[in-house]
Amino acid sequence: MKNPFKTYSFWVKIIAAALLITLGVWLIIDVNTGEKFSTFIVLMFTGLVAGVFALIRAIPLMRTLKTGKGRLTCIIEIAVHLGLAAAMIFAAIAKISNEESDFADFVYKYYRFAIALFFYTRIVSYFVCTVLCKEETDKLKFWIHIGLITLTCVICAIDFKGRTIAWIISVLALFCSAFLIVEGGMGYNRYRKSISKEREEKKQEQVSDDEGLEAPSDEEFIIPMVDDEPEDTIHIS
Repeated sequence: MKNPFKTYSFWVKIIAAALLITLGVWLIIDVNTGEKFSTFIVLMFTGLVAGVFALIRAIPLMRTLKTGKGRLTCIIEIAVHLGLAAAMIFAAIAKISNEESDFADFVYKYYRFAIALFFYTRIVSYFVCTVLCKEETDKLKFWIHIGLITLTCVICAIDFKGRTIAWIISVLALFCSAFLIVEGGMGYNRYRKSISKEREEKKQEQVSDDEGLEAPSDEEFIIPMVDDEPEDTIHIS
């Protein structure tokens, strides 16, 4: 097993953990002292998640859907999601560039309705494709979308602001940083255990080799006896 300290992935995890800790702490401080940076993070984070989610699903959905109406429904859904993502990303950039941006303040003010619209379009698209277009699905996806209906109603009913999301993102950032640190520590611990195991196995092999060497028998040390006089010796009396 390779030493984690000598791998790039280990140090990437450590740097990522440090960045996430910085982000989490900065968000907590900014939420309590001001909203410029927290607003930027909330809008940018949500916009990127919505955009990536839409782009990742685009090609697989177009390939797996069997009906033209189902594809058209998903195209409309993905277009709405990309529009929401673009609006949030643009609002985030506008907020960080100009703290008094009216567009950024508008998007941030009605942030919860944008999230509700995102979930609503996903729910409608799912049930149109499965119920009306007879596309394939499973029980897990069905109950997940039932849960999304409830979540959408709660989002619209509760007057929460982007600050709440900022707190959630800060907690997630700190949790992810802790996970990376623990995962890196466990990787190094596994490396140390593998080193100890290899050393123990080498010791056992050496002991086995030493025990396998047999002591020479007594016969190997017998020296043939030589008569004092050879048989063909002539005695003169």
